[in-house]
Amino acid sequence: MVRPTGGGGTRGKRVSQPSAQELMTAVAGQFGPRQLQGITQITGPQYKGLPTASSYGEFDEIISLIKDKDTMKYFVKDQDQVGYNNYGEEPDMQDEEPAELTVVPTSTINPERPRTVAAGYDKLEQKITVVFRDGTFYNYYEVSPTEWQRFKAVVSKGRYIMAYLDSKPRGDADVSGMSQTARRAFYQFSRAAQRHYQGRPDKYGKTPKPKKP
Repeated sequence: MVRPTGGGGTRGKRVSQPSAQELMTAVAGQFGPRQLQGITQITGPQYKGLPTASSYGEFDEIISLIKDKDTMKYFVKDQDQVGYNNYGEEPDMQDEEPAELTVVPTSTINPERPRTVAAGYDKLEQKITVVFRDGTFYNYYEVSPTEWQRFKAVVSKGRYIMAYLDSKPRGDADVSGMSQTARRAFYQFSRAAQRHYQGRPDKYGKTPKPKKP
């Protein structure tokens, strides 16, 4: 259950937004040290790609979603079962390692069945890495910084991928340097956050527009 916030005691006071590190501290009990180390490896230093919440009540909700068995509903344990390369052109002489994932989770118009759960961009290599809902890490190459900004801006990542990225060189990212345990923990956390934000992490914490009388 989400802890209620607000009330007379907090009215008019500024509430500081907990950092990503505080969020990881709050959920540390759900993962072992190797899993947390793996999440750090995937998202970069200091967990800078992970979401924050406006109160510790939201931390509690994310923890409950991590424990929910439906969070792992689409995760594919055997990455070899996935065949995204079957319909696309594989990259030629590209660095197949995944980019650092900084959009965690990705937005979606269907939070219960999203196409993606996380994404990141390597400006030097002009490469987008996407984590699909089945846990596959997938690269799209020859992606300009402008295209990356557009990708981040749209709510439906799946539609943008089909309209613009599927025509680019692409293929499975090389995740041999990441343990299955780390990928599983990262996916579990990303999906829990995505469900918590109802598919719109970009809108979380913003003041709603006033309704017209």
